Amino acid sequence: MSRDALLRLLHQRIGLDAGSLGERVLNDAFAESRAALGVADDEALYGRAIANPDAFVEIVERFVVPESWFFRAGDQYADLVRFATENRNRRPLRVLSLPCASGEEAYTAVIALLEAGLPAEHIDVLGIDVSKAAVERARAGVFRNNALRGKRLPDPWSEPRPGGFEIAAGIRRCARFRVGNALDPALFEAREKFDVVFCRNLLIYLHPEARTRVLGALLAVLEPGGLLFAGQAEVLHAVTDALRPYEGGCPLSYLHVAPAPPANPPARSGTPKPARPAAAKAPEPARAAKPKPAAVEPTPQALADSGRLDEAREACSRRLLAHPEDVETLFLLGLVETARANLGAADEAFARVCFLDRNHLPAIDHRIALAVREGRRELAAELRQRAQRLRHRLGKSA
Repeated sequence: MSRDALLRLLHQRIGLDAGSLGERVLNDAFAESRAALGVADDEALYGRAIANPDAFVEIVERFVVPESWFFRAGDQYADLVRFATENRNRRPLRVLSLPCASGEEAYTAVIALLEAGLPAEHIDVLGIDVSKAAVERARAGVFRNNALRGKRLPDPWSEPRPGGFEIAAGIRRCARFRVGNALDPALFEAREKFDVVFCRNLLIYLHPEARTRVLGALLAVLEPGGLLFAGQAEVLHAVTDALRPYEGGCPLSYLHVAPAPPANPPARSGTPKPARPAAAKAPEPARAAKPKPAAVEPTPQALADSGRLDEAREACSRRLLAHPEDVETLFLLGLVETARANLGAADEAFARVCFLDRNHLPAIDHRIALAVREGRRELAAELRQRAQRLRHRLGKSA
């Protein structure tokens, strides 16, 4: 009961949909929370969460998903640069990263814009995250090498450190960070507006009401004609008319469009003329209508098997928006994205499969193949070791 009560508290305060994490991840989060606060059971953990705001913050740290890396979903950064080039009147270009995790996304946005020729004084990036620890890491700007996923930053943008690197001071001056809860009505300051919003892989972890509230808050601060970047399986134009795909861009890049005028505009001022009553018609005899057979929508798997990859991807995304913990659909999405040569999105899908199911060897094997294909040797070696340990363990238990 205490476990359920704590999950309800997280549901209420940060919008967490516990089902989106999976049982194994939840068990680990509870265990890590008990260890961090030095309590013996979930009843004591819930008591600390209720009584002590700092303890609740510690618990939240264990339930959020902080994974991010530099140049994640690189085609969206290409969209960011194109949008900035097409909208030279938007200066400084105001960019929001929510959630910002440890700052990888925010700093990548700065680097992409600087490399495109924007002066530093024309770039204003704000990162917000519910995790205080993540925001502190973002402000420090120090990262391990695995934050690059086998790539490297150009020399002007970073300084080497043992086992990693530090973001150059010129980059850090373009980005600022603060702690904030996406469900907090006071999250944004008065008259705070943005030209671009990164909100990737947050909505899939929220329950439907929280998802609606967060999306509404983002649209309220995103300027008309602004650009919003969604994450894997977040097909936002299917849930709101205020967003439409960015033409020629990544399928998960959206433009904020003005609301359509009402279908029946109000009458002009003046005394309206009464409408003439329509002439009465004799009722026609009712005809028996033949029932039409209900259309059966093809499954994502059937669409993929028939080579309709774009439709399969859309079907997977719709399914995952309602059931973000569906490992089978996530794995299929990874296969579809691989076939579409969208390797970054494929790796992200397989990584989420591994997050939800740590014993999913096929997903690990596909990540190895993708890492090799992209020349990410360190990641490939790390994943091979993980797969070897898992095969050894599963072989022993068989």
